[in-house]
Amino acid sequence: MEVNDILHEDISKLNDLFIPDCFEGSVADLRAMQAALAKIVDALGEQSAAAQGLNRIITTADKLRASPTHTLYLLKDATAKNGKGEVIGLLKVGYKHLFLFDERDHVHEVEPLCVLDFYIVRDRQRSGYGRVLFDYMLHDMEMHAHQLAIDGPSAKMEQFLAKNYEVERLLRQNNNFAVAPQFFERFADISTPAVAAAVGRFAAPKPHSAIANVIHGGASYYAENNGDSSGREYERESEEESSAPPSDEERLPEPLPWAPPAPELDDGPNWDDDDYQPEVACKPPSPERPSTLPVEPEAGAPPAAPAAFADVPAAGLPSGASTPASGSGAAGAARRDSQLTDKGYFDVKFYHNRLW
Repeated sequence: MEVNDILHEDISKLNDLFIPDCFEGSVADLRAMQAALAKIVDALGEQSAAAQGLNRIITTADKLRASPTHTLYLLKDATAKNGKGEVIGLLKVGYKHLFLFDERDHVHEVEPLCVLDFYIVRDRQRSGYGRVLFDYMLHDMEMHAHQLAIDGPSAKMEQFLAKNYEVERLLRQNNNFAVAPQFFERFADISTPAVAAAVGRFAAPKPHSAIANVIHGGASYYAENNGDSSGREYERESEEESSAPPSDEERLPEPLPWAPPAPELDDGPNWDDDDYQPEVACKPPSPERPSTLPVEPEAGAPPAAPAAFADVPAAGLPSGASTPASGSGAAGAARRDSQLTDKGYFDVKFYHNRLW
């Protein structure tokens, strides 16, 4: 397909859809047109990168399709190549999120319209085609030349802006962009002074801390370390609030619109009740049943020593044989006494005879 069959206007505008204005045709015609137009754009983008001495190609058909915020303007000469037409220039613009410094070293966080690529074929330069294409873009975007950010402007680009748009010089930025000094006139009210880059975790702002207030003397320490002049005011307000007595509204909470009924609790005896019987309500609980009951000796009889398991001969042993629990003589008696509980019963934990 020829250029005049693809582009019907002298200056055509393309976006990520990659369909020029005033195109009409079937789906097959659309795909054939896009394939032919992609070859033209890729070839022109390659020439632009070579003329600017760039290591990579900035403008391609695939990059344009992948960038919804970019716009490409193509300039053609309809009379070239015996009336078939020829694309002689391109201009690509788009919006970028940038941090820019003005002449007073104030930083501005902006998202301006940027000139990303601008090229006129070599044999058509210095003939006014670049001015025609640039004017068309400014009119279409409703912008002025000093409101644009230029991506990596060359010496020819600076001469072009100074000659046609009275942009005498550009302020080059660290991000490879450049802007005119008049660019920052509309951002004068929202500019912020540039500060040195913070290094390390100790440069981060410090939040209020109860421990730090006690150690370093309250909110004045926070104000001195973070450049906040409201630290001492914060201290005074805190002291005034703490010294002021609470009002009735603060002491009494607001009643809820609905509250569940409180459970009935037994708060003890009701002394105002006429039917109250203190002997029944104050009756002490019955003591627990003991595990063993002592046997009271008869009157006049000598107390009998409690029977120990060690005194009972084990099965299969003669009556005079000794066991580890019984022993013999005084030593055996002392040993038995040491193995008795405080109530006189034999403690099973000291009984080591075999049970079978």
